[in-house]
Amino acid sequence: MSGPTGWVTTELGIQLDVRAQAGGPAAGARIAGSIELGLRRNPLRAQLLVSRLLGKHVPARVTDVLGAGRLLGDLVRGACAGPTPVVVGFAETATALGHAVASVAGTDGTQAPYLHTTRRPAPEGARLLEFREEHSHATQQGLALLPGGAVGDALGRADVPLVLVDDEISTGRTAINAIRALHAVRPRDRYVVASLLDSRTAEQHRELEAFATGLGTSVTSVALLRGTVRTPADVLDRAARLLDRLAPPPGPSGRPVPVVRRALVLPPGLPTLAAHGWDGGSERLLTEAVDGVAPALPVHRDARTLVLGDEEFMYLPQRLAAALGPEVRTSTTTRSPAAVVDAPGYPLRTVLRFPATEDPDRAAFAYNVAPSAQPDPGNAPGFDDIVLVSDALVAGHTDVLVDLLAATARRSVHVVQVCATDGAR
Repeated sequence: MSGPTGWVTTELGIQLDVRAQAGGPAAGARIAGSIELGLRRNPLRAQLLVSRLLGKHVPARVTDVLGAGRLLGDLVRGACAGPTPVVVGFAETATALGHAVASVAGTDGTQAPYLHTTRRPAPEGARLLEFREEHSHATQQGLALLPGGAVGDALGRADVPLVLVDDEISTGRTAINAIRALHAVRPRDRYVVASLLDSRTAEQHRELEAFATGLGTSVTSVALLRGTVRTPADVLDRAARLLDRLAPPPGPSGRPVPVVRRALVLPPGLPTLAAHGWDGGSERLLTEAVDGVAPALPVHRDARTLVLGDEEFMYLPQRLAAALGPEVRTSTTTRSPAAVVDAPGYPLRTVLRFPATEDPDRAAFAYNVAPSAQPDPGNAPGFDDIVLVSDALVAGHTDVLVDLLAATARRSVHVVQVCATDGAR
């Protein structure tokens, strides 16, 4: 199906057609309408495919976000046809998507071993595999492999399928780069490439399959959505000129609301991220942690509340949002710069810009957290309560984001500072 003509299509002539591959007729129509065209601030690619099933870039209902990941996990389980795979998600955008896929990808819908790539430093004793995500704003990806544990043991077995999860597969180059790096040190019989949206051409599908055959392995692709993106030949030049014409977005202007801070110390054995491995025991401990803190948060249990994660740190905030209520919205800050246009037909309506919690010398962004001046239904409506969930170390520069949120929310801001018992992140 084709979505309605949006601002990017009108301004740049980029065409997006999307069709659902799973979920049945009613769910398929809703899923197919979840992708919209945004505009990157990136000289390598003009379009940004904004998903309302991802929990990144735009706030979304947490039930939809986690449900989409589990639906993709069902497709992965079918593609693996029996064995429980190892699942790898790509940072920063697909870390939580990979979690949700892994939660049902094992035999009989059980938890599969999971880890995700990261741009954080690797721990001592880890073997770091690096590869490139060529169209990304931050191109380098790293996978920190630690010996032992459910993930390490499964990675060492050639008969265990390995699943690569990304939000979007547009060319297949990232998958090729990742498989090349992984196969050189942990070769295996088969790979599965899973995504919310696969917009590759038939030729690009064949390229990935031929690459795998050349390595002596096989690859299967599954996706909730298939799509086609058509761009004019001069789209990068046109996009650059358009970006130059855009006025800078206004900052928040509301009176600051109260800010309440609380610590969430995770139970022993539970890391904040899955960058170094995650299994069924981790999942059970996470459920206990979020179920314990959710009742103590005096926030609305509906769409008036946003739970905001922090870059790669997506899954725990999403699970906390789900513990608060199925209608609660979830989103995450991002390092990806994109154009903001507060106009009907464009998905990214407002932005908060601040020093990244990981690195004060780098900018980070929170889109559609501040209210739009003319919101479409569900598009930057503003929030009464905002819950910021972060595992970043407390520092002076991290207060910039908190201050912006306080000037954005209508009622309250709650900062949940998460740390592992052993101090690891």
